[in-house]
Amino acid sequence: MKRLLPLIAVFAALSARGDFDYEEPPYEFDRFYVGVAGAGVLPQGGSRLDSRAGIAMRFGCYLAEMWAVEGEATWLDDRAGLGLKALWHWWGYERLDPFFTFGARGWVNDGQVGPCGGLGAFYHLTESLSLRFDADAAIGVETRTEMVYSLSAGFQWSF
Repeated sequence: MKRLLPLIAVFAALSARGDFDYEEPPYEFDRFYVGVAGAGVLPQGGSRLDSRAGIAMRFGCYLAEMWAVEGEATWLDDRAGLGLKALWHWWGYERLDPFFTFGARGWVNDGQVGPCGGLGAFYHLTESLSLRFDADAAIGVETRTEMVYSLSAGFQWSF
């Protein structure tokens, strides 16, 4: 906990700076972003993929005011996952910004590939830096794994 206090203080200071414009969306067309998150994976239905924790990296681009497309790579102990998703922001661009995701995800070394969908939220600290929380589920197509749930929390930087 002692290691997190300086990080919390920095984000509180950035959040309190007052230069965040609540009226304008923090996204522009063709605006890119990159993110890193801690991820937890919870497979269901008899899989070689165990419940694991790892790290996820995301890179994406806003195609319109409410739409983005992103690629995601997740590294676990002995597995890696790749995904391609779309984000849809259905409600405003306040400091709290919820969204839906849908796309496809696959797991290397397990062969599980299928559609995925979920929901998440951003908490914008500044116009460029945000906290990001995601929860999604991927359905296995023609594999032993029926469903893989994943949760992640991390940071995202827009540029």
